[in-house]
Amino acid sequence: MRLEAAIFDMDGLLLESESHWRRAEQEASDRLGLGLTTADFEATMGHRMHDVAKLWFDVHPWEGPTTDEVADQVIDRLIELMDTAVPLPGVLQAIEMVEAAGLRLALCSSSSRRLIDAALQAIGLADVFEVVHSAENDEYGKPHPMPYLTTASELGVNPRRCLAFEDSVAGCVSAKGAEMVVVAVPDPAAKGTTLFGFVDVVLESLTQFDVDVLGAVDAGVTQPILSRPRFHLAFGVDDLEAARTFYGGILGCPEGRSADTWVDFDLWGHQIVAHFDPDRYAPATNDVDGHAVPASHFGVLLTAGAWRDLAHRLGQADVPFLMEPTTRFAGLPGEQHTMFVQDPAGNALEFKAFADDRQVFARSA
Repeated sequence: MRLEAAIFDMDGLLLESESHWRRAEQEASDRLGLGLTTADFEATMGHRMHDVAKLWFDVHPWEGPTTDEVADQVIDRLIELMDTAVPLPGVLQAIEMVEAAGLRLALCSSSSRRLIDAALQAIGLADVFEVVHSAENDEYGKPHPMPYLTTASELGVNPRRCLAFEDSVAGCVSAKGAEMVVVAVPDPAAKGTTLFGFVDVVLESLTQFDVDVLGAVDAGVTQPILSRPRFHLAFGVDDLEAARTFYGGILGCPEGRSADTWVDFDLWGHQIVAHFDPDRYAPATNDVDGHAVPASHFGVLLTAGAWRDLAHRLGQADVPFLMEPTTRFAGLPGEQHTMFVQDPAGNALEFKAFADDRQVFARSA
């Protein structure tokens, strides 16, 4: 493999600690009368607590304990709260997977070393990582790249050959600044944000990290960003050449794959498909691998893991498939997982996941 090491963040990635952070920080804010809110705490997510306390003091100066003492009080409370912590879903499997692939394991956290040790002990990972680095004594913390550069140096691995797992924007900026490959697993509350658009992969959970994702990031294959997935829209037209003139010539949409009865267009990154339908105001179907699916349908392009999760949810809910989850164009440009369903009103939806996201509009040789 091109990659040689996997470096994991801790808080919010290996264990659900963000709610504990909010509680400990809120208690400290209330004691000092600072009036801070959840939004204030979220804004400093991924930063070192001693830096956060200094920021609080700059905005709301107080009398009494020093900023370092306040930070230590928050950390002491966190150690108490994390006593019963457990690994988040997918954590153990992800660690086993990268280790089985021959990657060396490290941890890089903004938390203090004593908090790291307590948390890893609580979730049973105290002896897993070859290097455990706390940014508490680095000259600069996350989002500066120093913590990740230092971790790579302690491993003796080129940062460009490291795969970093993060949940915060600050952490992702730090790892990307160190020129690492970055997998982001944002807090569910951040769903829909565009702030993670610069990373290599965004997953909804580490349960979606599998050998396919690992192989893709190792090979430098791009993955769709789930915070703002591209949509897929298919619609009927009564003249394919006129559609080519309008979408390709006038709108300037590059043409992708095509057949006698349909044409793919790249609509600013979104995949739209014009299907020949001479009577487009009447319900029409197209043959897709032996399935008659509505010519007019919509959906989004997902990662393979998110696609499989969705297929499972649809099956668990007994939603009828117009076309069962399957793989099309196997071994060819544009190889893709796809499935068709209908909503309760009869609107048709197609969900896709490409084997190589660079080939969404690829033509056959």
